[in-house]
Amino acid sequence: MRNLALALTLPLVCTAVVSCSSSGKKTVSKPPSDGYVTKGNGSFKLQPYKEITLSNGLKVFFIHDSSLPRVSLTLMMKTGSMQEGSQKPGLNALTAYLLEQGTQSRDALKLADEFGQLGSSVDVSPGADVTTVYADSLSSGADTLLSLFADVAMNPAFKDAEIGRMRSQMLAALQKKIDNPSSFADEKMDQFIFGSHPYGRDTNGTPDGLRSINKQDIIKHYLTFYRPNNASLAVVGSFDLAFENRIQEVFGKWTKRTIPEVAVDAPPVNESLQVKLIVKKGLQQTQIRLGQLGIARKNDDFLRLRLANETVGGSFASRLNQKVRDDQGLTYSIYSYFDVRKERGSYDVTTFTKNETAAKTMEEALKVVSDFVSSGATEQEVAAGRNQLIGQFPRAIETADRLAYNLLALDFYGIPVDYLTDYNKTVGNIKPKDANAAFKKAVEPAKFKVLVYGDEKIIPQFEKYKPTIERIK
Repeated sequence: MRNLALALTLPLVCTAVVSCSSSGKKTVSKPPSDGYVTKGNGSFKLQPYKEITLSNGLKVFFIHDSSLPRVSLTLMMKTGSMQEGSQKPGLNALTAYLLEQGTQSRDALKLADEFGQLGSSVDVSPGADVTTVYADSLSSGADTLLSLFADVAMNPAFKDAEIGRMRSQMLAALQKKIDNPSSFADEKMDQFIFGSHPYGRDTNGTPDGLRSINKQDIIKHYLTFYRPNNASLAVVGSFDLAFENRIQEVFGKWTKRTIPEVAVDAPPVNESLQVKLIVKKGLQQTQIRLGQLGIARKNDDFLRLRLANETVGGSFASRLNQKVRDDQGLTYSIYSYFDVRKERGSYDVTTFTKNETAAKTMEEALKVVSDFVSSGATEQEVAAGRNQLIGQFPRAIETADRLAYNLLALDFYGIPVDYLTDYNKTVGNIKPKDANAAFKKAVEPAKFKVLVYGDEKIIPQFEKYKPTIERIK
C-alpha cells in the first residue's frame, strides 16, 4: 500500500526553496550555466533547476545546490511490477536488485568496494509503477560516482551466481512476511482489493513466480523497459558546467528502444460490503483493514480528497482517531488515506485492536466513514485540515534532493510543476462543499472490502457478515 505517490501526498516531497515564508530565507548560489529557471512567485520560489532531454529520450533535471560539497544522482525508471507480466511476478524487482550485483567490468564485490571508497552505496527501490536507483558522494568524487552509477544503470552483468543468490534472498524475505502481522495484512488487503491486477501483488513477487524466472527473462525485461526513453534522471548538488556536460556525454551513449504497452487485468469492482477473515492461532491482536478502489494520482479531485480525508482519518485530530481511539478506547492507532498511483489506487482505513473487540472496532470505523459521507466536514474541520496541509508543506520542500524527487514524480504522473508552486493557494481556495462532494463521490462505505487478520476466536463476532475465511497454520 506504499508507493511513489506518497511523495506527492505526504510532506516528504518537495525541495529547497529560495524562501518559504516571510520569516526566513535561504541563500541560493548561482547555477553553473544558463537555462536554469525559478518557478514560483512572491516570497515562495522553488530552487532554480534546469530540464533537458537527450537525443536518446532521457530527461535530465539539474538542481544546483552548493550548501554542501556533495552530488547525488537519482534515476527513475518508468517501469515496475505493472510491466513484468502476470506469469512472472517478481521479475522487475529481481532485475532491479541485480543492477547493483555486478556490471560487465566490475563484479559485485568490486562494485561495492568502489562505492565504499566514495563513502557511498547504491539504493535500488523497485515498485509497482516505477523503479528508482540512487547514489551520492562528496563533490570531489563526482566523476567517479558518475562512472559507477552509469555502469550500474547501463551495463549490468546478470551473472548466474548473483541471480541465484538474489532469488534466494527474495524468497526468504517473502517467507518472513507472515511474521509481521501489520505488513501481512496490508499485503492481503491489496490482494483483496485489486485481485489479479499488478497492484494486488507484492512487488517482490511470489515464491512460484520467482522460481520460474530465468536469466533470459531478466535480460529481456531489462532491454525492453530499462531504456533512456523510459527514464528520467535528477542531478543534485555542487557541480560545474563541465560535470553537466559529462552527464550528457555519458548517459547519451545509452541506447533507446520502442517501449511496448503492457495490458493488465482490470481490478474487480465491488458492489456490496464484503468481509474476509484470515485467522491464525496464537495472534494476540487483530489487524483490521477497510478499503475500496480509489483514484489515480492525476484525478482532478486529488487535493480536495486529501483535505476531506484530514477530517476523516488523516490527522491526529481526525474523527476516526477521536471516536474509535479516544472516546471508545478500541485501538492505539487508526488512520485513513488515499493510496494514489499511476492507475486507480485505493482508499484505506487501517487499525488494530484486541481480539475481543475486532467486530466492534470494524463497525465503529465503518460508521465514522459512513457518517462523514452523509454529513461531510464542517467549516471548522475544513479550516483545521487546510491549516494542517499548508503548515506541513514548508517541511516538505526543504532539501534539493526532495525537489529532485518531486520533479521526477510529477514528470512521471504528467502533472505540471505548478502543483508545487500553487499548492498553498490551491489548498486555500478549496471550499468545504467541494471537498465534501469529492469525498462523497469517491468513497462508498456500503461497498467496502474488509479484511480482518486475527486469532480463530474472532470468527463468531463476524457471523452476520457471512465472511469468507482463510486459515493459516
